[in-house]
Amino acid sequence: MDNWLKFTNIIIATVVLLLVGLVLPSNIAMILSVIFFAAVAWLKPKLLIPMLFIYFPFRPFLVEINDGLKLAGDIGIFVLVLRVLFDAVRRKDFKSIFQLQWFEWAYLLFNVVGAIAALITGVELVAIVFQLRKFLTMYLLFYGIKRLSWDKEDMFRILKLILRVAAVLTVHGFIEKLSQRQWLLPTAWKEQFVSPANADRIYGLLGNPNSMGLYMFVAVIASLILLQMTKKKIYYVPLVLSFGTFLLTFSRGSWLGAMIAFVAFFLLTRNWQLLKKFAIVVVAGFVLVYLPMVAGDKLVYNSLSAEDRANLVQGEGGIGDRLDVDSEEFDRTLNTGRMFFVRVGFQILQDYPIIGTGFGTFGDSAALVYSSPIYEDYGLNDIYYYMGKDFYSDNQYIQIIVQTGIIGTLLFALFLLNIGYRMWTMRKNYPETINVAILFWLFIGVVGIVYNVWENQVFPMIFFALLAWLETVRRGKSEPLVPRRENN
Repeated sequence: MDNWLKFTNIIIATVVLLLVGLVLPSNIAMILSVIFFAAVAWLKPKLLIPMLFIYFPFRPFLVEINDGLKLAGDIGIFVLVLRVLFDAVRRKDFKSIFQLQWFEWAYLLFNVVGAIAALITGVELVAIVFQLRKFLTMYLLFYGIKRLSWDKEDMFRILKLILRVAAVLTVHGFIEKLSQRQWLLPTAWKEQFVSPANADRIYGLLGNPNSMGLYMFVAVIASLILLQMTKKKIYYVPLVLSFGTFLLTFSRGSWLGAMIAFVAFFLLTRNWQLLKKFAIVVVAGFVLVYLPMVAGDKLVYNSLSAEDRANLVQGEGGIGDRLDVDSEEFDRTLNTGRMFFVRVGFQILQDYPIIGTGFGTFGDSAALVYSSPIYEDYGLNDIYYYMGKDFYSDNQYIQIIVQTGIIGTLLFALFLLNIGYRMWTMRKNYPETINVAILFWLFIGVVGIVYNVWENQVFPMIFFALLAWLETVRRGKSEPLVPRRENN
């Protein structure tokens, strides 16, 4: 009960701090939020994790309202790492500080290659640091979490927290859709240009329909785990709501990743009873959530005056239209979209084959914000994308190939494959747990083909946290959700 009260109190305190921070002057909001997150990370490291699981899904909205709230999560993670290092030094356990797995060394070296290549290419130091933050923040969280211990109740609380956050995101998403993106949104988001192809999508407090789709996928998995573990039918409610919202994001990349991951999961587990439950959820999510929201959206739109409708962008249709790729869209993909960037990316690779062009040079977050020193050389300054001159590659792998060359690509492949290998070696003793972990691994692997998913922060945060927990289970420091299966 004591641990439950601590968990509940920290949730309440975090929510209150963030809500109050929205209306405070920026500098005061920054000081208070940073001090609070840092203090919890140092004094009660485990309690930082639920705070981050609240903070990062809402961070885009929070920062849009008050940019003084932008550093709290990063500082909390940094202090968490300092705390585990301090504990290791105090125990004189210096070896544990550098005790890293193959995938960790591969990931860190991948970042070193990207940074060195960027310096050689002439990328501004601020842009390199910006991109390193994107890639390394959640790894540092992993580094901290895997040095803590967790019991089963800790994990159940985190899963339930994911569902509570998903519920807030879902309700807000419904309001956003039915209000034609006019209610409970920052002014900049209301005035943001949205193309007809994206007008029907739910952007949510994450500010991006693809990020919203990624989170709803996580919420679906969390609901399924709780449903299976507790046998409580109440978890059908968040399961259906999350899946229905997942459909409303019209996130084709997330749909593709989920479909492949779930097919592999059911072939791996042959859990046909769970498959039946999931099939019911798919139908219920479509009938009880997707269809009513689409109908309500059309009803509200048609009830508006002609003048009001003229100021809104009308969507292009439903799921069928979203999945249908016409000749115009195909041409756009080839000439200015994903396939275009893949083609140009391999052209650039021929000029920088060994370690690539470096971070901040091709379609990543840093290049989007600071532009790139190589864009003019390859005629990419003329491509209209997000900010009028710069773009996301919308393909994590071509970005990695271009920016880190053959060496960085091999390191990133080692990172992903070694994670998969370590999961597989644990499957004999913890099949139920590892099957779910493999589902996440497959999902993030597939989604990387169409999104810059490793820069998203929210999904990598959850994935790295899951990976860290698995490492603690492997070493016997944490309690698995399902007891170890002993070999006969």
